[in-house]
Amino acid sequence: MAKWSQYNVYIKKDNACFMLFNTRTGALIRLDSNRQKQISQPSKLPHEFMQFLLKQGFLIGDNVDELELIVNTHKLARRNTDSFAATIELTEACNFKCLYCYQRHTPNHMNNHVHDKVILFLSKKMKKVGHLHINWFGGEPLLQLKKLKHMSRQLKTEADNCGCAFSQFITTNGFMITRLVAKELSEIGIKNVQITLDGDKKSHDRLRVLASGAGTYKKVLSACKYVVESGMELLIRINVNKWNVNHINGLLLDLVSNGVSPTNAVIHATRAVNHGNSSDAMSTAFYSTKEFAKAWIEILETISKHGFNLPTLAPIAYNCPFDLEQTVMIGYDDSIRHCSSSDKIIADLTEAGDDTNHRNLYHVVKERTPLDDPQCRKCLYLPMCMGGCSYLEEIGEEKCMPEKYILPQLVLLTARQANFKL
Repeated sequence: MAKWSQYNVYIKKDNACFMLFNTRTGALIRLDSNRQKQISQPSKLPHEFMQFLLKQGFLIGDNVDELELIVNTHKLARRNTDSFAATIELTEACNFKCLYCYQRHTPNHMNNHVHDKVILFLSKKMKKVGHLHINWFGGEPLLQLKKLKHMSRQLKTEADNCGCAFSQFITTNGFMITRLVAKELSEIGIKNVQITLDGDKKSHDRLRVLASGAGTYKKVLSACKYVVESGMELLIRINVNKWNVNHINGLLLDLVSNGVSPTNAVIHATRAVNHGNSSDAMSTAFYSTKEFAKAWIEILETISKHGFNLPTLAPIAYNCPFDLEQTVMIGYDDSIRHCSSSDKIIADLTEAGDDTNHRNLYHVVKERTPLDDPQCRKCLYLPMCMGGCSYLEEIGEEKCMPEKYILPQLVLLTARQANFKL
């Protein structure tokens, strides 16, 4: 016998279910009028259709515990030691003074002593895994471009010597990227560049300014052009608030006119989060994830109209890479932090290149499971969220993802973009 999955999303039109989506398997099907009648009478499902629904996960065996399946997927991901990822904070300094920024921008840079400890730490990891991934971070990491290039070459040499694959990413405000700098980044092997642009010129230059107060939009837009010209993939991050929510289309038009396209870039619109700062800029933040979700679906419509991909509707094994022991955030001062959004120290690096002195928060983050929260256990969106963001929970913000509030609309939008027959 079989039963309906608890993770089915029934998308209805004219009071009839015409599409089925399953958050645990990621399966999506369209139902014609005949199939609509059949699923309304599950005891009379034709054998062939029933087998298809079982294969796609819309139906499951009577004895199947889907929560157990989710936990097992999570456990497998935690046990996976094929790769190791490190986000490295080269400096706390920044040439920007964004109105909503949560970071301290002190003139502290990674010194040579810490540099050596980090190289030793990662060299040891490379001998145990098949792939090392680095995200260069700050502050503004390009303020330490010379050190970045030196460390990159050292790590590449170490990786080659032990047969470990090596990949790199950089998170930057983009202001210092010239055509030459983009070429240099590409030549040392950086494949992906994340740059934040908070809407069109008017909205961006209100929020993301130099320490002098001058706007940055024009130079950052040029940086995007140089990145894609150099063959690197571009990730555009937009921190959305009530002020810039209606300024996204102008940004997309400007990006396209500068050579940015769905073939070389991804657009990632996220909710601007109050990290505890009292800046006036946060007065325009969305009060809740649910409130943001209503605006977000309209933003995604705009992004889709320009041909850029939408967020992937697929189950995941863990919410955030920083939840895994195989992912770390290394501070400029040799501390190991909670994640790239937090300066909370959870461990330290020793002179021998090992991580030690794990704080209680380390265990909270690295040992959490998708079922720890009773509300998560009951949530339809659990397989695509896996317990939410531990950092947001830590600072008292809602940890849920916006997708859960607009899932049917998001499924329809994704289907339309994929030319799914509706």
